[in-house]
Amino acid sequence: MKNFGKSILFVIIFFVLFVAFSFLLTPQENIKKYGMFKISSYEILEEKENTLDAIVIGDSLIYSGISPMEIWHNYGYTVFDVAKSAELIDDAYKSFEVVIASQHPKIIFFEGNVLYRESKNKPWFYVYQELYKTYFPIIKYHNNWKKYLFSSLNDSLEYSRLNFYKGFKYINKTAPGKKLNYMEYTDKIKKVPRENQETFAKIVDLCQKNDVELILISTPNMKSWNYSKYLGTKELAEQNNVIYIDLNIGNPLKIDWKTESRDGGNHLNYKGALKLSNYIGEYLKDTNLFKDKRNDKAYASWNEAYAIYKDMNNKQ
Repeated sequence: MKNFGKSILFVIIFFVLFVAFSFLLTPQENIKKYGMFKISSYEILEEKENTLDAIVIGDSLIYSGISPMEIWHNYGYTVFDVAKSAELIDDAYKSFEVVIASQHPKIIFFEGNVLYRESKNKPWFYVYQELYKTYFPIIKYHNNWKKYLFSSLNDSLEYSRLNFYKGFKYINKTAPGKKLNYMEYTDKIKKVPRENQETFAKIVDLCQKNDVELILISTPNMKSWNYSKYLGTKELAEQNNVIYIDLNIGNPLKIDWKTESRDGGNHLNYKGALKLSNYIGEYLKDTNLFKDKRNDKAYASWNEAYAIYKDMNNKQ
């Protein structure tokens, strides 16, 4: 009986510490204001309000392919990569709500691959995974202990130490892709599932109401993309009067699939991401909507973040 009491006490103490550290490690900026615990937790909420020029939303193709820090270094534009692995369009819609409410960006790029992922195919554990990450954020933000241990390195930064990547996932390993004819022409259209079409229409409406230009983009991906999906995405974009860019048609980025993929042609590695990031930077430049902020003292933290970003990349 005595041992049982000790066990109960241990469980209680463990639970209290677990909750306490969850609060400590969770980004505190804008949590309640933007309903962070009602949907997903976003590192973007640690960014100052209305300081981001553009947002990128989508799945792992996006967070592997677009590096905001490269865009900052070369163009001086503030971009944040909001993406989750195997993202579903319903969850993407929630991301749109959060980033528009907190940042009011002029442009949002949305990865077209998400359009073909159906909610009914969601793994059974996915719901529970999101649930426990929401109510026990220590699981999601366990690496944030670094910002306390290394606080002397970045006291001047106004975001978590983890945010120097701005959502980008740096991976520089190489695994060549071999299916070089993956965009072979066909007249067969792969339709976007009806439910996803309806959610996409809601996304378009949300962007229009908030004066955000939505740009649908298909990043280079030889494993799950093809000409039929291109036609289906193009059709949906035209129906909703949305700009659509497919970077698989004709390989405009000149991706070398032998050296610029990390997993046989599914995701870009760092070398490939440099090309895609430069493309996004040029696109933003051509809009004439944004100013180069690299010498703006209000954005000095971005220069500091870039220095840390390069240092970390060099160590990997």
